[in-house]
Amino acid sequence: MNQQKASSRIFFMAAILILSVSGILLFVLPEHSYSENENRYLTTFKQPSVSAFLDTSMQKNITDGANDQFAGRDLWMKFACSMQHAAGFQDIGGVYLGRNGYYFERILDSDLSEKHYTDNLNYLNQAAARYQTVKTCFLPVPSKGEILKNELPANAVLYDSDRLYAQAQKKLANVSLADIRKELTAKSKDLQLYFKTDHHWTMDAAYTAYQFWCGMHKYEPGPLKQFKPECVSDSFYGTLYSKTPEFHTQPDKLLVPSALPKADITINGKEADSIYDRSKLNTKDKYGVYFGGNFGRIDIKRKPDSQKKQPAPKTLLVVKDSFANSFVPYLMEHYSQITMLDFRYYNKPFSKLMQEIQPDELLIFYEMSNFAQDADFFKILK
Repeated sequence: MNQQKASSRIFFMAAILILSVSGILLFVLPEHSYSENENRYLTTFKQPSVSAFLDTSMQKNITDGANDQFAGRDLWMKFACSMQHAAGFQDIGGVYLGRNGYYFERILDSDLSEKHYTDNLNYLNQAAARYQTVKTCFLPVPSKGEILKNELPANAVLYDSDRLYAQAQKKLANVSLADIRKELTAKSKDLQLYFKTDHHWTMDAAYTAYQFWCGMHKYEPGPLKQFKPECVSDSFYGTLYSKTPEFHTQPDKLLVPSALPKADITINGKEADSIYDRSKLNTKDKYGVYFGGNFGRIDIKRKPDSQKKQPAPKTLLVVKDSFANSFVPYLMEHYSQITMLDFRYYNKPFSKLMQEIQPDELLIFYEMSNFAQDADFFKILK
């Protein structure tokens, strides 16, 4: 009994000591303004004031700042997540811990806006009717959990993607719906189609979508080896790992197609040397190697190449999210010009852009749950 009391006292004193030292370090160690692991800005302590105290913003700043500036925060997060996983928790911080090291974002029906999704389908219908001479296609990328169901933890619940696809099939007029779920599911038995630690898909998945696209358009897809896949990083930890880090998690490999047609690249009007920004490989956001990340407008104009068959002088306009960044490089084989728009960062009139580039085809390319939540898609009617 005495030994048990002594152990309790030791544990209590150790906890008090750790919290006391950590509290002191909050004000001794320099503050960090950005967390590369979490890819977000951290709360820093503000100068106290009477007005901030009265409106309670000072109390909130102290609480948030203490959480973000806690000494050894990343280490403590790993420890806490590892302990919860060991205790049997499969859902930590909105992330499912699946089989074979897979992380899944927990997206439920309640997280999606029925109004946003219906509105976005209507906006797409109106745009297709407005630009009738342009072939319009909607390619919704299935979420990771839709394709890798066998890797989900037991009893995991995700949004009803079948319902969203059925709605798109029913509501869209004069728009081709590219449903690639069957092809991805078949390939998932032999290939890793999604990163284990990130929500994005891999080079193999993007290539599978490219093959599907070629089948729709009667193009001859080049074999994957023609694109010379290159492993540009073997230490990629994605956004889902950042939310739920664990000690034993293994990083992903990041492969990109390296043999691509020569092209002039402009990003928001500024010239770029390549579609790849290899400086991103030295940061946490390694997926940003594609184009350096997401921008309002990216233009790809293919250069004449005597060694390669030249595509027909066709222009493709892609309205997209980040999933398209790893897909578009394959399309450079088939189009003389590709323009990519991200409505999160593009605010100029869409109608003027249509007049400027006069595209032959319009591709709407989003991960399905992103499209269902997108509050910027109305810009397609500006």
